[in-house]
Amino acid sequence: MMPLMETIRAYLGWCPLQASMRADLAVRPVTAAAAGGRDCVPRTEPGWWHRYHNQLLVAAIAFSAATAALFILVEDAPGYLTMWTGLAIGAGAALGFLLSYQKQYARVAAGEFTRANMTRRQRIIRYLSLPVAAVLLVACMVYLVQDGTFDRILGLVLGLSLIFWTWYGVTIVWERQHQATLIAEIGSTYVLGTVAQEETICR
Repeated sequence: MMPLMETIRAYLGWCPLQASMRADLAVRPVTAAAAGGRDCVPRTEPGWWHRYHNQLLVAAIAFSAATAALFILVEDAPGYLTMWTGLAIGAGAALGFLLSYQKQYARVAAGEFTRANMTRRQRIIRYLSLPVAAVLLVACMVYLVQDGTFDRILGLVLGLSLIFWTWYGVTIVWERQHQATLIAEIGSTYVLGTVAQEETICR
């Protein structure tokens, strides 16, 4: 029996030193060449912060906490017209997002917002969009504080809170409908299937 097994192993290319030779090989990440010469790197499930709905949840909670604090500080807050104006603007923006999110998320699912599929100009815009928006928001807040118009600040944060809660809820619904998770990293947004253990990302 043993000579027969040795003959079969010899024909199949079996080597008695194969096990020891494999132990000395360095472990390297697996890469596969993609179209255009890009590398596709198998990725494990991204962390908690890279899940897009978690980023939206943090923003919604932050603006809600700011709204609650301002309600305590501003006397007779419901009586200010600017507060209701901010709320109306926020509701309008949330409604606009509800009407367009399917198309937007379909573009994300198609891979349009991955770094590999964007032009250099688009990548620069995506890298700078969040810092620029943050700077503008802080500048607006500072101006309103110096002007003493806390009711306008209240309207602004109330509207932003409504927008982010709507955004968060719609994102959760979309992910459950499509059995997928939206992933947002620096300069890249893509969809990861929840049933998959690993996803290949082209950079």
